[in-house]
Amino acid sequence: MAKRKGDFTTTERFSEFQETWLKNPVQGVRDLFGAEPTPQQVELIRYAWDPQARVAVSSCTGAGKTATLAWLTYLFLLTQEDCRIMMTSPSFQQLNRVYKTECEKWRGKMPKPIADLFTITREQVKLNSDTLVQRADLVTLSTDNKESLQGGHAKNYVALIDEASAAEPEAFAVLQKTLSTDTGGRFILTSNPTRSVGPFYDIFHKDEMKKLWKGLYFTAFENPRRAPNFIEEMKSTYGEESDHYRVAVLGQFPRAANSQFISSEIVDLATTNDLTYPAHYNYPIVMGVDIARFGDDETVLVIRQGPKILNIIRHNKLDTMEVAEKVFEAQSKWQAQVIFIDSVGVGAGTFDRCKQLKLPVREVMGSHKSSKPLEYFNMRAQLWGEMRLWLENGADIPPIEALRNQLVGMTYGFTGKMQIQLTTKKDIKKTGAPSPDIADALSLTFADTVYGVKTRKASARRIKKSKYAYV
Repeated sequence: MAKRKGDFTTTERFSEFQETWLKNPVQGVRDLFGAEPTPQQVELIRYAWDPQARVAVSSCTGAGKTATLAWLTYLFLLTQEDCRIMMTSPSFQQLNRVYKTECEKWRGKMPKPIADLFTITREQVKLNSDTLVQRADLVTLSTDNKESLQGGHAKNYVALIDEASAAEPEAFAVLQKTLSTDTGGRFILTSNPTRSVGPFYDIFHKDEMKKLWKGLYFTAFENPRRAPNFIEEMKSTYGEESDHYRVAVLGQFPRAANSQFISSEIVDLATTNDLTYPAHYNYPIVMGVDIARFGDDETVLVIRQGPKILNIIRHNKLDTMEVAEKVFEAQSKWQAQVIFIDSVGVGAGTFDRCKQLKLPVREVMGSHKSSKPLEYFNMRAQLWGEMRLWLENGADIPPIEALRNQLVGMTYGFTGKMQIQLTTKKDIKKTGAPSPDIADALSLTFADTVYGVKTRKASARRIKKSKYAYV
């Protein structure tokens, strides 16, 4: 705990301290919060204090980057005349539950006369003043928030982005334009380097960006507040050559080649396997259904029995009731023990209809929390992880080019918590690649192996076909 210099009980004394902090912001951290910044935090604060700062920090986990942004927020508002701050992050949770919580925590450590000057709401950190508009606006970094991101200019304008590695290029460009006026401003980015693409990655790897930005790397080796066994634990769990180790310990980006989630060798080997009936007949038959409404995406039904794919059925431009009919027809032939349906969006209608038809359906929500939250960001990533393990253990898949391309084309990154996060269908389609509908349908067949999957099961019945109707 750093020792504060003096008290703040009079306006005169407070003004003196403001002058001191303007010249020495690191001392401001000590005086305001009673904290002693680490050498890494000191480096960030000093570079950020330049009125035209362009600073990006690629950080290991646990280096205190969000705490530093909270300190800077208060210091800017207290010392910079006509100051507006745009505090943003691609993650609503990071912005409101992490950054906002840090601001509340450090306000609680301020001397009460100064703490009382600030009001914190869901959307702002504001310095109360009758004459000045000194505030930090909390806005999620998304193209859906273009107007909010563009809002406002000031003599001292500051843009802060936490978890900047996940920033979309379009949203980043919108924010960057707010600093294009003659007054300029500070642009400060911090993040765990979880993705090998995007504006944050480019700052550290493209020569033209390196000339404009000061890039800092924070490693766990130089962090005096790391957990005693953290480095050794990451080394023994993941290995020094792993992306987990690179990101969490070294503050380095994942290797670009390693962003491929399933290797081409594994997939190509699976297409050459030709398992005969005895190899899989003891396994239950399961079906996965990935549903698309209209457009270029496909509705896909995959039937799997243990290590072998029995059939892949593909349809275009079906409504939810028509998909339910196709599922009914497939079930009449294959008699799957369970049918897993992606019920997000339009899939909900198909699931409900199949349930009415007494099919053995289970609802799968790919966006739900993984049952292995230390490893996977959501259920979709975990299902793909189970599918990859299945492929590695001698699976037999048909030599369909679209399936192969979708399996080997899936890429991934890491969240700020070092969870594996797959590239979304939306982002895949932005690259011009087709939606991975077949691969997603196949991944759904592994939902029953995932402990804690959020499903609800309808009672099963055997289906037979009469000359009149399905009964």
